[in-house]
Amino acid sequence: MEPQYEEQKSWFSRNKTWVLPTGGCLIIVVLIVVFITSLVSGVTTLFKKSEPYQFALEQATESEWVVNKIGEPIEADGLTTGNVNFSDGDGTAELSIPIKGNKDEATILVIATKTDDAWRYDSLTITVDDTKEVYNLLTKEILPAKED
Repeated sequence: MEPQYEEQKSWFSRNKTWVLPTGGCLIIVVLIVVFITSLVSGVTTLFKKSEPYQFALEQATESEWVVNKIGEPIEADGLTTGNVNFSDGDGTAELSIPIKGNKDEATILVIATKTDDAWRYDSLTITVDDTKEVYNLLTKEILPAKED
């Protein structure tokens, strides 16, 4: 007499009651994370390509005062926040740009208005993180330190 074997169900068949809902939820979470990451990356790229962002970073890297305070090389450090708006060739920008050197970190604040395809910088200041010193990159003046 030959032994009879009972056909065993596959792993998926035995576990589908929890695998399908868990897998579906996991896929949704992954899609949300990918969407948010893409959104943040896209916005950051738009900020970095804007003329006010590039002008502010250029002014900071060329400033002897900034180089003395935070060191070289000066580079963007982290997530730029703020907004840049355009409408019919005109626009506004208000950006907070974190930067770092080899000595310290700082934040550049840019407030600008675009009229007739030309940017006018209303404010361009840099605040050193450790000392809270504030420097106006437009007038080359040291401003009163900010207090938290």
